[in-house]
Order: sequence, then structure tokens, then C-alpha cells
Amino acid sequence: MLLTGKYNDDPRLKSLPLEVYDTVVRSLHGDSRTLFAGKSATMFAAFLAWYKSGETALFFCFCALVLLAAMRALHIVLFNRKYGTVLNHAALKQAEFRYRILSGAYVAMLGVICFVSLAVTNDAVVHLILISATLANVAGISGRNFASPKVVNLQTMGVTIPLILGLFLFGSLYHILLGCLLLPFLLAIQSISMHLRATLLEATFQALDNKTIADRFQVALENASHGMAMIDSDGIFLVVNERFAKLFGLPKDFNLVGSSLTELTVQTMQSSGTPLIHDTIISERIRQCLVGGKRTQFTHSQPNGVTVEVTFNPMSEGAGVIVLEDVSDRVKSEVEIRQLANYDPLTHLPNRRHFTSLVKARIEKEGDLAAFSLFFADLDNFKAINDSLGHPIGDKLLCAVSLRMKSCLPEGGSICRFGGDEFVIVLPGVTEKEDCERFAERLIAEVSKPVLIDGHLMIVGSSVGISICPDNGIDFDQLLKMSDVSLYEAKSKGRGMHYFYSDSLGEKIRRRRELEVDLRRAVQKGDLSVHYQPLIDLETRQITCFEALVRWNHPKLGFVPPSDFIPMAEEIGLISKIGRFVLETATAECATWPNDIKVAVNVSSLQFQQSDVCSVISTALRKSGLATSRLEVEVTESAVLDDLKETSATLRTLAQGGIRISLDDFGTGFSSLSYLHQLPLDKVKIDRSFLESIREDERSLILLSGVTHMAADLGLQVVIEGIEEEDQLAILRGKVHVNQAQGYLFGKAMPAEAVRELLRDQNPARTAEDQERVAG
Repeated sequence: MLLTGKYNDDPRLKSLPLEVYDTVVRSLHGDSRTLFAGKSATMFAAFLAWYKSGETALFFCFCALVLLAAMRALHIVLFNRKYGTVLNHAALKQAEFRYRILSGAYVAMLGVICFVSLAVTNDAVVHLILISATLANVAGISGRNFASPKVVNLQTMGVTIPLILGLFLFGSLYHILLGCLLLPFLLAIQSISMHLRATLLEATFQALDNKTIADRFQVALENASHGMAMIDSDGIFLVVNERFAKLFGLPKDFNLVGSSLTELTVQTMQSSGTPLIHDTIISERIRQCLVGGKRTQFTHSQPNGVTVEVTFNPMSEGAGVIVLEDVSDRVKSEVEIRQLANYDPLTHLPNRRHFTSLVKARIEKEGDLAAFSLFFADLDNFKAINDSLGHPIGDKLLCAVSLRMKSCLPEGGSICRFGGDEFVIVLPGVTEKEDCERFAERLIAEVSKPVLIDGHLMIVGSSVGISICPDNGIDFDQLLKMSDVSLYEAKSKGRGMHYFYSDSLGEKIRRRRELEVDLRRAVQKGDLSVHYQPLIDLETRQITCFEALVRWNHPKLGFVPPSDFIPMAEEIGLISKIGRFVLETATAECATWPNDIKVAVNVSSLQFQQSDVCSVISTALRKSGLATSRLEVEVTESAVLDDLKETSATLRTLAQGGIRISLDDFGTGFSSLSYLHQLPLDKVKIDRSFLESIREDERSLILLSGVTHMAADLGLQVVIEGIEEEDQLAILRGKVHVNQAQGYLFGKAMPAEAVRELLRDQNPARTAEDQERVAG
């Protein structure tokens, strides 16, 4: 492409860069031998013309030509000697100017000699010698001076004007024609020079661009985080960056370019430093990549933990690019991610998902031959420890327990943290019940040993549920459920127990699940009911209050005991709905009773946790229109235990609103006495367990008497539950302080219709008045 192409309008031509201008000026002063040879031939031609013609004018012209040639030769020699390095722009411009003047003067002198010869002599031979020498010299203008348009123009005009004037002055027709023919010849010389200049500049600019690109590529290559190299089809390195050499453990002074893969291996083996990768293996695999000609990627790890990823990208004609990347951090991160995904971060045991996948894969592999025992264990009283001492202590306890459990494992056994304080253990090949029992007992004994954590000495037990494959099935998920069911049964029978899954247990759990479904349906459809058990004032023998008790009449099973479905409702999250139903039903019913009759409603510990008790009670009272003074809220000791501060605040809010507060089942906990002065209580209800031995055991009666008198001294009313016989009441009347009594002796829990009838029998006139009040 010539300058008429993309370089024609290039702004760089107007002010050439130093590198390009240096090339242009040096091209003018280059190849001095051919220059001297040409000038010698021209001067010899001038000498012959003078010698043949004998004209003095030609002699003086010859001498001037020799002088100019000598000056020009001296300038070129001095330039090439003085300027061996890159010049600045001013020095180059000065050298070009001198060259232009001397070369222009020299060529102009040739034209002058031709003009003089035509003017002073008619010798055709002399004319032929000088014109031929001059034209030969002119032809060299395009070949030597094309880099500088000024030099070409000056030389062309300097030789053209005198020569053509001489030809025209000679006057013959042929000389005039020759002069005319010289014009297009000289113009062609100028055009050729311009095209040659364009070619030179294009090549120079292209080389400059390529150098810029190469420099940028080299900078990018050396600053790349990856090791990069290019090799040809013979395995010879063409391009290599410093990172590549470093990853191969090469010394800094070793130039890998031009070396082969074999030399690379030898060099790294001779290096005093330890190479970061096994270069022999890498080199061999790269050779295989060259032969295969396909993109290949592989990683190689050292025992020191360094991992290098090698990528081979094939190129044309069997060459290729090798990229080395130190992926140690990435591999480490991937390992950590897999660790986090598959292992519990606290105990470092396999987590539930990973453990399940491993066991299922083993079952699938072994098929019908799979045989193992599965142990589902959790910690007894862990929640109390976690809540009282804090989660950091609880976490350390879990770590200690996991180590103890792991130490119990026989060869081939595996354990995982299933979640919370639950652990699952699988023992391959252990399927005999005796062996399973021995392991479970050892596990429980090991976990139950005292453990000292941050100055706290703790003893935490464990309960274990067991299922066996294939006796109980081969589906792992099902076996897990069976072990979980067995664990639940073990805990129900006491702490530190183990229990095997059986069909009867499965049937029991199945019935329980069915009962849960039925309970949900009953709550949803409103099939529960509220019964009321009277509380009697022992002085007046009159009913003063009814305790509201929820009842469930199952369509198939009949009345289900509250002791069966209330704990179930707490477990499956229905207790708040049931509690709201009882509150709203009881307050609405109490609103129809005489004004001096109250209603007592139990509020469980879970209701305090799962709902806003104050809001629920307020809503029930607003809907029913019942006065707050006629509602008693009975709170169990377990509700107080769960969160004494929060429960106390809630009860104080209720008490300030006029609602009476009773502590139910008083005496069943280990610290009941401490609550009597911390809670806003109006009444305590002594649990029926105090009555069991008062006939035979005098100490039981003394204890009961002391508790009731202490409560009375604190200004609390005392209610005793579970009175069923007259002699029990007689004993209590004589030695125990009692305000109210409750039990089968005075009446069982009854539906609302029976309550209304009972109240009418107790005081018909007052009941009629109250019914009119409610109706009005």
C-alpha cells in the first residue's frame, strides 16, 4: 500500500516522529560506497568532456564539480561517524539541510556543465558524454533521495533548468525535441521518488506501530499474573514471560527463548532452587498436547501444597500457547467451600446432607447385602444448659460430646451432627441387638461423664433411638424416622435410656400422627369444647369460681384425655389457638353467670412464648363484655421457669388491669417458694400430689400445713386441688389453712348447660336476676 492509501492523510507526515525522521535522514546518508562510485563516474565524464573539447570553461566547471563532490563526501563521512546513536530532531534537521544544499549544488553543477558544453562547443561526442552522465545521475535521484521531497525537488530543478536551457539554446530541432522529452522523464523521476518515499514511510510507520504493539504486548506479558509461553511444532520456545520461568523454578539469568522442552527439564533439574511444579511431567504432557493438537487443561499439585493449572491452546502449523496459573488459593478455597458444604463448622463432623448422601451411596452399592445399625442420639437437658450458661458454653459442650461419641466408634463406624444437639451414628455390620445395646450403653456412659468447661462442671446425659437395617428396612430416610421415633420413646421413659424401633412402636407413632391430624382438624372446625369444674369456698360451701378446662370428643375414640392432646398441641404449635378459643369461650360463658362467680383459665408456657397474652385476653374480655375482676389467669410453674423476667412483666400488666393471677400446680417444681414474692399473685393452687399420703404420713401433712400457712401469711388465697373424699376434707379443715377447694368431691368438670343448672339450684332467685341482666 502506497502513501496514497491510509497514510496519505496521516497527520504524522506533517511532523514526523523522531524515530521516523531519523530513518529518513539516515537513508539520505546511507550506502556511501555506491555514492562515491557514481560521483567518480560523473567526474570522469566531466574530465573527458574537457579533455576532448579543450574548453577552459569546462575545465573550471570540472574543478567546481570535484570540489562539491569532495564536500559532499566529507559531509556524509562525518555524519556516519559522528551520529552512531539516535539524534535529536534539531541535529537531524541540520544534517538534512546540509545534505540538501550540497547535493543540490552538485546536481546543479552537472546541469551547468551540460549548459556550458552546449553553449561553447558543437562537439556531439562531448554533448553525448555530459548529457548521458547527467541523466544517469538524475536517475539515481529517485533511488537515493526519495526519502526527502525537498532534496528530490531541489535536485530535479537544479539539473533540469540548465540542461533544458542549454538544449533550447543550441537551437537545432533535435536538441529542442530532446529538451521537451526530458520534461516528462524528470517528472517521472519525481513521481517515482514520491512513491518510494510513501513506501519507506509506510514501512517505517508500520514498523513503529508493530514496535508499539510489541512493547505493549511485552509489558502486558511481563505483568500478567499467569505464566505464558509460545512454542513451535518442535517444542522450541518462541515467547516466554518471567512468570512462566518462575513457576518452572528457572534461574533469572536463564533465557528460555530458543530452548526446547527437553532443555527446560534439564535446566530446572540442575537449578539450585526447588521447582514449584514437576516439570518432567508437565513437559511430557505438553508434548502430548503438541501431537494431539487439541486444547487441553490439567492441574498438577506439589507435596508442598502448590497447585498449578496448565492450559495448552493449539495454534496453526502445530504451534501452541502454554498458560500456567498458580491456583493454590483457588484450590484451597474450593476445599474450604466443600468443607463448609459437607461438614459441620462447629464439630467438624459430616453434616446431615453429606452424611445422608454417603450412607445412601453405600446402601445403593451394597444393595440387598446392606447391613448396619443406626443410632439417633441427643443430649438430655442441653437446652437448660444452653439457656442458663450461654451459647458459647453450649457450643463447647457439643464439641466435647462429639469427641466422646467419636471415640466410642468401632472401626468402620461413622457419625454426623444431625442438627442442634442431635447426632446420628451408623455402624456397618453391627445388627445384633446385644451388640447394639452394648454400644448404646457405652455411648450413654461416655457422654454422661462430667465435663469441665470454662470453670463450669457439667453432667449431660444422652438418650438413644436405634433402628437396624435390614430388619427395619433398607430405606435410609425411613430408618432415620424409625430411630427418631425410638429416641422419642426412650426420652419418654426417662433420661439416659436407649430404645429399639419395633412394629408396635411404629403403630403407636402412626396412631399418634393420626391423632395429630385429627386434632388439627378439630381445632380448624371448632370441634373442641370447654367444660367447667367448680371451686368451693369452704366457709360458705358456695361455688365462687369455675376452672375452664378444654375437652375433645373424638368421633371414634370418644373423649381424649387432656393429658394426651394438650402436650401434643404444644408440640405441633396449636396451643395458642386452643388457648385463645378457651379464653373467648370461657369469658363469654362467664358473662351469663351471676356477678359473684368468676372463671379461671389456664395459660401455658408456650402461650406466653407464641402469642401476646395481654392482647389475647383483652380481646376476649372486650368481645364477651366480662369485667376484668371476674377473670382469673392460672399460670403454671413451667411458664415462669422459661422466662421469669418476661412472664413477671406480663402478669404485672394483667394484674394492674384488675385480672387475678393464680399459680397453678404449686409445689411440683424445685423452686416454687421463690416465686411467691416475685410474682403479682392473688392465689396459689396446691397440687393434688400433696394429698396422696396425708392419711398415713404425718410429715406430709406438716409440710402441707406449713406451705399453706406461709402462703396465707403472704396474703394469698390457698386452693387445694384433687379433693375426692370427705375424710380428706376433714383432715384439711383441722390442720391446714384452705380458702377454696376443688375436686370430684364437689363436682367434676361439666359442660356449660350443667353449670347453668347447678347455679340455678344453688341460688334460683339470684340466677333469674342475672339471666334478666344478661338478656337486657
